[in-house]
Amino acid sequence: MTSIGTTPNNILAEPIHFHHIESKSGKAVQWKNDGIRFLQKDAGTVRWEAVNTSQKLRMQVNGSLEFDGFLAYTVQLVALEDISFNDITFHIPVNPAMADYFMGLGMKGGHRPDSVLWKWDVAHKNQDGGWIGNVNAGLQFSLRDEHYVRPLNTNFYLQKPLLLPQSWGNGANGGIDIFRKGSSVLVNAYNGARTMKAGDTLYYNFNLLITPFHTINTDFQWKTRFYHKYEDLQSIKSKGASVVNIHHANAINPYINYPFIEWKKMKAYIDSAHALGLKVKIYNTVRELSNKAYETFALRSLGHEIYSPGPGGGFSWLQEQVGKDYIAAWFVPEIKDAAIVNSGMSRWHNYYVEGMNWLVKNVGIDGIYLDDVAFDRITMKRIKRILTQQGAPGIIDLHSANQFNKSDGFNNSANLYMEHFPYLNRLWFGEYFDYEKNDPGFFLTEVSGIPFGLMGEMLQDGGNAWRGMVYGMTNRIPWSDNADPRPIWKVWDSFGMEGTEMIGYWVATCPVKSNHQQVLATVYKKIIRHWYLWQAGPKTMRRLSW
Repeated sequence: MTSIGTTPNNILAEPIHFHHIESKSGKAVQWKNDGIRFLQKDAGTVRWEAVNTSQKLRMQVNGSLEFDGFLAYTVQLVALEDISFNDITFHIPVNPAMADYFMGLGMKGGHRPDSVLWKWDVAHKNQDGGWIGNVNAGLQFSLRDEHYVRPLNTNFYLQKPLLLPQSWGNGANGGIDIFRKGSSVLVNAYNGARTMKAGDTLYYNFNLLITPFHTINTDFQWKTRFYHKYEDLQSIKSKGASVVNIHHANAINPYINYPFIEWKKMKAYIDSAHALGLKVKIYNTVRELSNKAYETFALRSLGHEIYSPGPGGGFSWLQEQVGKDYIAAWFVPEIKDAAIVNSGMSRWHNYYVEGMNWLVKNVGIDGIYLDDVAFDRITMKRIKRILTQQGAPGIIDLHSANQFNKSDGFNNSANLYMEHFPYLNRLWFGEYFDYEKNDPGFFLTEVSGIPFGLMGEMLQDGGNAWRGMVYGMTNRIPWSDNADPRPIWKVWDSFGMEGTEMIGYWVATCPVKSNHQQVLATVYKKIIRHWYLWQAGPKTMRRLSW
């Protein structure tokens, strides 16, 4: 995962395809294809279209592939005559050598089971796909239709869940099975029997993400050490940290996701940090917004565009001033910072992007700390470009509490946020992640970030220092009293971790193996070169080496 080879990994055993099984004949519809027409060929994006026709159906396919491994397909199925189906199935035949692991569809991340049987249930499950792959190659798939709207997350999913896709769901008759079939591991999405009248249209849209997104930057992991608290800068530097994460609810960033009120104090702090050779990142995201935002009532006047509908309640100021029909979120009693949940995708994202641009240019922030994410990959691309303008470091780390619970719709944090991974520098997963009971497959897929080109850190109860080092992870200071990563940092420095080659247990040629399947070994390989100096004396010569 630290370099790119010359032999490609074939993720698919055969092309992805649909089967439309007619009720009348019991046979698959035979299509005529008129070829592919490329609509755009730019450095970052390629777009194309194709049309398939049969006697009773027309299928319009529009696809795009972007530089970060994201593929989006819009598949419009139009009935030219009345037609009934026994089933419409969608097949992703995965190369078994690239299907060791799986997460999604109600399954925790880990080794892929022999079979997965899953049905649509948007009322309770924030699930529309999953990721299948191994460390060096994988594929995430998400099944959607033209009505897709990003649901709420982080404890609010049930208040704004997924919309059931009319095509894939078919009134909750649809589902996804994954099993071994012939020479492939087959992802089989089905929607059951259905009828289309002449003129009816269904959208079988789907997105794919090809993983990993980039090579792992191990040296960044070894030398970039986060201090996650607003504190005296000299004290932070003396503890060996190199990047300060400024949360909210403090003197220079008091109000959640609105870092503009005390910006002069923030700038003074960042200027002082830069003078000491430290970088500073701030908490700023889109999910909820402080009631201290100057635009609160202007945003409220836009109905539900910016603020999500909900039962109201929360801090008394919200009940008195905002009234009803909102969702109360984070509250800091000491400073009476009461947040309101954002509705999801909206024009507020443009404000967020431009606000970040202003912070880079006028305050000098070196990046952002994201506490879960409620915006899409397009916004993330815009943010990354802004944060890295004119050579700025643009460091982004993402924290997530474990989303695999009832309130969050039993989704996997890594699966939920994978579309953002190409633009991140580090993961911090997070509250409610069990680093003791879960097996190595869970660590690898849901926590480490390694199959996606990232590395991470641990949080809950200080993590597990020994298991963490198998994946190159430590805890973060001063977050937990149970674990202090500085002794490990000291070992890294004395050994000289920068420049080492990380060879994980997942690599077949790892030079160290144990004789116990539960004892895994990761090697940090360092080449030590010997230099020789000959010292000449009056009658002899001796060799000095080091």
